Amino acid sequence: MTSKRSDALRARARLAVAGILIALLASCAALPDDSPVVEELDDETGVTVARLGRPLELYQETMRREAGTRFAFVGPFETNNMGKRESFLWVALPVETSGDALPNVSIDGAAIPAAEAGRDAQFAGLPESPYRNPTPWISEYYFRLDQGTLGALGKARELTVSVVENTRNGPADALFKAQVADEPRLREYVARYHVP
Repeated sequence: MTSKRSDALRARARLAVAGILIALLASCAALPDDSPVVEELDDETGVTVARLGRPLELYQETMRREAGTRFAFVGPFETNNMGKRESFLWVALPVETSGDALPNVSIDGAAIPAAEAGRDAQFAGLPESPYRNPTPWISEYYFRLDQGTLGALGKARELTVSVVENTRNGPADALFKAQVADEPRLREYVARYHVP
């Protein structure tokens, strides 16, 4: 009888250990999207990319027909190519812009410079976006950030993105906003990658 009890205890212990291992493996698999900050090596270019685990969401208050078009996304990221570090802001909008128009991105009402911006990941020296595209119809933009703008992003209370959108009735303004004053992921990212 004692050996049956010992065998049962060992079996339970094995099941408990297996459960813990499965939980640990599952948490490792979910790490990039749940972590505040993620660093990954791009296999194709050899560039290390640091980014938020998932981008920040901005909301458009204007009523729109499709609920999926009410959200825009932004995310800072840094590329490190053999010690050459550059900071960028990824912006994804669910609208089609007029021509080559770029969105206006503002941090607490102050526009970030749009002089150095592009419409695809190659602008940042990457073969693809550092963030997952939340929808297949999204328009992406990349803005180069200087250290002053990155520092301002770390202290930001509000982010806004405005753009002139192509609609059936002609061009229309679209405005997306997010309150980020209490966004710990953004604060942690800037604390790590901002050089004062």
